[in-house]
Amino acid sequence: MQSLRKIASRARTQTRVALFGNNHSLKVNMRYAAYEEAARRSWKARNKPTTEQLAAANHCKADGFVALPPPAGMTAERLQAIKQVVDRRFEEQNNGYVVNYGMHRLIDGLELIPEIIDFIDDDMENIIENYYGSHFKIFAVSFYRTLPTPEKPDSSFLWHLDNCPKQEIKLMVYLDDVVADTGALSVKDKQFSVGLRKEGFFDRRRINQFVDRLDDTSSTRVLEGPIGTRLLFENGGCIHKATSPKHGHRDVVTFVLI
Repeated sequence: MQSLRKIASRARTQTRVALFGNNHSLKVNMRYAAYEEAARRSWKARNKPTTEQLAAANHCKADGFVALPPPAGMTAERLQAIKQVVDRRFEEQNNGYVVNYGMHRLIDGLELIPEIIDFIDDDMENIIENYYGSHFKIFAVSFYRTLPTPEKPDSSFLWHLDNCPKQEIKLMVYLDDVVADTGALSVKDKQFSVGLRKEGFFDRRRINQFVDRLDDTSSTRVLEGPIGTRLLFENGGCIHKATSPKHGHRDVVTFVLI
Protein backbone atom coordinates (compact mmCIF):
# COMPACT_ATOMS: atom_id res chain seq x y z
CA MET A 1 0.00 0.00 0.00
CA GLN A 2 1.35 3.41 -0.93
CA SER A 3 2.27 5.82 1.83
CA LEU A 4 0.47 9.14 2.13
CA ARG A 5 3.70 10.87 1.15
CA LYS A 6 3.92 8.93 -2.14
CA ILE A 7 0.25 9.57 -2.90
CA ALA A 8 0.69 13.28 -2.24
CA SER A 9 3.86 13.40 -4.36
CA ARG A 10 2.12 11.72 -7.29
CA ALA A 11 -0.87 14.05 -7.02
CA ARG A 12 1.46 17.06 -7.01
CA THR A 13 3.25 15.74 -10.11
CA GLN A 14 -0.04 15.17 -11.94
CA THR A 15 -1.19 18.70 -11.10
CA ARG A 16 2.06 20.29 -12.30
CA VAL A 17 2.08 18.25 -15.51
CA ALA A 18 -1.53 19.21 -16.20
CA LEU A 19 -0.76 22.91 -15.66
CA PHE A 20 2.73 23.25 -17.12
CA GLY A 21 3.59 20.06 -18.99
CA ASN A 22 6.47 19.38 -16.55
CA ASN A 23 7.10 18.59 -12.89
CA HIS A 24 8.79 21.85 -11.94
CA SER A 25 7.33 24.20 -9.37
CA LEU A 26 5.07 27.17 -10.09
CA LYS A 27 7.99 29.46 -9.20
CA VAL A 28 10.32 27.88 -11.77
CA ASN A 29 7.70 27.90 -14.54
CA MET A 30 6.77 31.53 -13.83
CA ARG A 31 10.44 32.49 -13.92
CA TYR A 32 10.84 30.92 -17.36
CA ALA A 33 7.62 32.55 -18.57
CA ALA A 34 8.81 35.98 -17.39
CA TYR A 35 12.16 35.43 -19.11
CA GLU A 36 10.35 34.47 -22.33
CA GLU A 37 8.18 37.59 -22.22
CA ALA A 38 11.20 39.84 -21.62
CA ALA A 39 13.10 38.17 -24.48
CA ARG A 40 10.20 38.72 -26.88
CA ARG A 41 9.79 42.38 -25.90
CA SER A 42 13.46 43.09 -26.59
CA TRP A 43 13.71 41.14 -29.86
CA LYS A 44 14.75 42.99 -32.98
CA ALA A 45 15.28 40.70 -35.94
CA ARG A 46 18.65 41.29 -37.57
CA ASN A 47 17.57 39.93 -40.93
CA LYS A 48 14.31 39.46 -42.77
CA PRO A 49 13.58 35.72 -42.72
CA THR A 50 13.29 33.88 -45.99
CA THR A 51 10.17 31.97 -46.96
CA GLU A 52 12.00 28.70 -46.26
CA GLN A 53 13.14 29.85 -42.80
CA LEU A 54 9.62 30.90 -41.81
CA ALA A 55 8.24 27.61 -43.11
CA ALA A 56 10.74 25.64 -41.00
CA ALA A 57 9.96 27.70 -37.88
CA ASN A 58 6.21 27.30 -38.38
CA HIS A 59 6.60 23.57 -39.04
CA CYS A 60 8.44 23.18 -35.73
CA LYS A 61 5.75 25.15 -33.88
CA ALA A 62 2.94 23.13 -35.44
CA ASP A 63 4.37 19.60 -35.29
CA GLY A 64 6.91 20.07 -32.52
CA PHE A 65 9.88 19.11 -34.69
CA VAL A 66 11.52 19.75 -38.03
CA ALA A 67 14.41 18.01 -39.80
CA LEU A 68 16.87 20.20 -41.68
CA PRO A 69 19.96 19.55 -43.83
CA PRO A 70 23.51 20.52 -42.81
CA PRO A 71 24.52 24.19 -43.08
CA ALA A 72 25.01 25.30 -46.69
CA GLY A 73 28.68 26.02 -46.03
CA MET A 74 29.38 22.64 -44.44
CA THR A 75 31.09 20.63 -47.17
CA ALA A 76 31.20 16.83 -47.26
CA GLU A 77 34.93 17.01 -46.54
CA ARG A 78 34.39 19.19 -43.46
CA LEU A 79 31.62 16.93 -42.15
CA GLN A 80 33.93 13.94 -42.43
CA ALA A 81 36.72 15.88 -40.71
CA ILE A 82 34.42 16.68 -37.78
CA LYS A 83 33.31 13.05 -37.61
CA GLN A 84 36.95 11.93 -37.43
CA VAL A 85 37.64 14.36 -34.58
CA VAL A 86 34.57 13.13 -32.68
CA ASP A 87 35.60 9.49 -33.19
CA ARG A 88 39.11 10.26 -31.95
CA ARG A 89 37.88 12.11 -28.87
CA PHE A 90 35.51 9.29 -27.91
CA GLU A 91 38.34 6.80 -28.44
CA GLU A 92 40.63 8.82 -26.16
CA GLN A 93 37.97 8.73 -23.43
CA ASN A 94 37.11 5.04 -23.98
CA ASN A 95 33.67 6.12 -25.22
CA GLY A 96 33.33 8.76 -22.51
CA TYR A 97 31.14 9.00 -19.43
CA VAL A 98 28.37 6.40 -19.13
CA VAL A 99 25.05 8.24 -18.92
CA ASN A 100 23.05 5.03 -18.88
CA TYR A 101 23.40 1.57 -20.38
CA GLY A 102 24.11 2.04 -24.08
CA MET A 103 24.55 5.82 -23.98
CA HIS A 104 27.79 7.66 -23.30
CA ARG A 105 28.67 11.37 -23.10
CA LEU A 106 31.91 12.98 -24.20
CA ILE A 107 33.47 14.88 -21.30
CA ASP A 108 34.17 18.56 -22.08
CA GLY A 109 33.00 18.02 -25.64
CA LEU A 110 32.52 21.70 -26.52
CA GLU A 111 35.97 22.60 -25.22
CA LEU A 112 37.50 19.77 -27.25
CA ILE A 113 35.50 20.41 -30.44
CA PRO A 114 34.59 24.15 -30.45
CA GLU A 115 33.97 24.18 -34.21
CA ILE A 116 30.73 22.27 -33.58
CA ILE A 117 29.05 25.65 -33.03
CA ASP A 118 29.16 26.15 -36.81
CA PHE A 119 26.08 23.95 -37.10
CA ILE A 120 24.14 26.97 -35.79
CA ASP A 121 24.71 29.14 -38.85
CA ASP A 122 22.83 32.31 -39.86
CA ASP A 123 20.10 30.22 -41.47
CA MET A 124 19.51 28.19 -38.28
CA GLU A 125 19.64 31.35 -36.16
CA ASN A 126 16.82 32.88 -38.20
CA ILE A 127 14.75 29.69 -37.94
CA ILE A 128 15.16 29.49 -34.16
CA GLU A 129 14.49 33.20 -33.63
CA ASN A 130 11.32 33.06 -35.70
CA TYR A 131 10.24 29.92 -33.84
CA TYR A 132 10.65 31.73 -30.52
CA GLY A 133 9.76 35.25 -31.64
CA SER A 134 12.85 36.34 -29.73
CA HIS A 135 16.57 35.97 -29.47
CA PHE A 136 17.78 32.76 -27.81
CA LYS A 137 20.77 31.44 -25.95
CA ILE A 138 22.58 28.12 -25.82
CA PHE A 139 22.06 26.62 -22.38
CA ALA A 140 24.14 23.45 -22.81
CA VAL A 141 26.06 21.47 -25.44
CA SER A 142 26.59 17.71 -25.10
CA PHE A 143 28.03 15.00 -27.34
CA TYR A 144 26.45 11.56 -27.01
CA ARG A 145 27.40 8.16 -28.39
CA THR A 146 24.69 5.48 -28.52
CA LEU A 147 25.84 1.86 -28.66
CA PRO A 148 23.86 -1.36 -29.22
CA THR A 149 21.90 -2.37 -26.10
CA PRO A 150 20.93 -6.04 -26.30
CA GLU A 151 19.39 -6.03 -22.84
CA LYS A 152 16.10 -4.41 -21.80
CA PRO A 153 15.91 -0.73 -22.86
CA ASP A 154 16.04 1.86 -20.09
CA SER A 155 15.89 5.62 -19.55
CA SER A 156 16.32 7.51 -22.86
CA PHE A 157 15.42 4.35 -24.80
CA LEU A 158 11.86 4.46 -23.39
CA TRP A 159 9.12 6.72 -24.73
CA HIS A 160 9.27 9.91 -22.69
CA LEU A 161 8.91 13.67 -22.42
CA ASP A 162 11.84 15.64 -21.04
CA ASN A 163 10.98 17.24 -17.71
CA CYS A 164 11.67 20.84 -18.69
CA PRO A 165 9.80 24.14 -19.09
CA LYS A 166 8.31 24.65 -22.55
CA GLN A 167 10.78 27.45 -23.30
CA GLU A 168 13.53 24.82 -23.60
CA ILE A 169 13.97 23.06 -26.92
CA LYS A 170 16.77 21.00 -28.45
CA LEU A 171 18.78 21.05 -31.63
CA MET A 172 20.26 17.61 -32.29
CA VAL A 173 22.85 17.10 -35.04
CA TYR A 174 23.71 13.66 -36.40
CA LEU A 175 27.46 13.12 -36.57
CA ASP A 176 27.07 9.84 -38.49
CA ASP A 177 24.83 8.70 -41.31
CA VAL A 178 21.78 7.60 -39.33
CA VAL A 179 18.93 5.24 -40.28
CA ALA A 180 16.51 3.20 -38.17
CA ASP A 181 19.01 0.35 -37.75
CA THR A 182 21.76 2.68 -36.55
CA GLY A 183 19.79 4.64 -33.95
CA ALA A 184 17.54 7.24 -35.59
CA LEU A 185 15.45 9.30 -33.17
CA SER A 186 11.79 8.25 -32.93
CA VAL A 187 9.27 10.99 -32.23
CA LYS A 188 5.51 11.60 -31.97
CA ASP A 189 4.10 14.90 -33.20
CA LYS A 190 2.82 17.58 -30.85
CA GLN A 191 -0.89 16.85 -31.35
CA PHE A 192 -0.44 13.19 -30.45
CA SER A 193 1.85 14.02 -27.52
CA VAL A 194 -0.44 16.66 -26.02
CA GLY A 195 -3.38 14.26 -26.25
CA LEU A 196 -1.56 11.47 -24.43
CA ARG A 197 -0.25 13.85 -21.77
CA LYS A 198 -3.84 15.00 -21.07
CA GLU A 199 -4.73 11.35 -20.52
CA GLY A 200 -1.99 11.07 -17.88
CA PHE A 201 1.16 10.09 -19.77
CA PHE A 202 4.30 11.48 -18.19
CA ASP A 203 6.23 8.91 -16.19
CA ARG A 204 8.13 6.74 -18.68
CA ARG A 205 7.86 3.76 -16.30
CA ARG A 206 4.06 3.97 -16.00
CA ILE A 207 2.93 3.53 -19.57
CA ASN A 208 1.03 0.22 -19.56
CA GLN A 209 -2.23 1.81 -20.71
CA PHE A 210 -0.43 3.71 -23.51
CA VAL A 211 1.86 0.98 -24.90
CA ASP A 212 -0.22 0.07 -27.95
CA ARG A 213 -0.52 3.67 -29.11
CA LEU A 214 3.11 4.49 -28.36
CA ASP A 215 4.33 1.48 -30.32
CA ASP A 216 1.98 2.20 -33.24
CA THR A 217 4.30 2.83 -36.18
CA SER A 218 1.64 4.83 -38.08
CA SER A 219 1.99 7.72 -35.58
CA THR A 220 5.77 7.42 -35.20
CA ARG A 221 8.26 9.44 -37.19
CA VAL A 222 11.71 7.85 -37.40
CA LEU A 223 14.01 10.76 -38.19
CA GLU A 224 16.72 9.34 -40.45
CA GLY A 225 19.37 11.43 -42.17
CA PRO A 226 22.95 11.67 -43.41
CA ILE A 227 25.77 13.12 -41.35
CA GLY A 228 25.09 16.76 -40.49
CA THR A 229 21.28 16.40 -40.41
CA ARG A 230 19.84 18.84 -37.87
CA LEU A 231 16.73 18.03 -35.82
CA LEU A 232 15.04 20.93 -34.04
CA PHE A 233 12.41 19.63 -31.64
CA GLU A 234 10.37 20.38 -28.54
CA ASN A 235 11.85 17.84 -26.18
CA GLY A 236 9.33 18.64 -23.44
CA GLY A 237 6.38 18.75 -25.82
CA CYS A 238 6.91 15.80 -28.17
CA ILE A 239 7.07 12.24 -26.91
CA HIS A 240 10.30 10.71 -28.19
CA LYS A 241 12.91 8.06 -27.55
CA ALA A 242 16.43 7.16 -28.53
CA THR A 243 16.74 3.98 -30.58
CA SER A 244 19.41 1.40 -29.85
CA PRO A 245 21.57 0.76 -32.93
CA LYS A 246 21.53 -2.80 -34.21
CA HIS A 247 25.17 -2.35 -35.22
CA GLY A 248 27.84 0.34 -35.08
CA HIS A 249 27.06 3.46 -33.07
CA ARG A 250 25.26 6.78 -33.37
CA ASP A 251 27.05 10.00 -32.46
CA VAL A 252 25.14 13.23 -31.98
CA VAL A 253 25.69 16.68 -30.53
CA THR A 254 22.74 18.20 -28.68
CA PHE A 255 22.30 21.94 -28.12
CA VAL A 256 19.84 22.83 -25.36
CA LEU A 257 18.29 26.20 -26.26
CA ILE A 258 16.16 28.65 -24.28
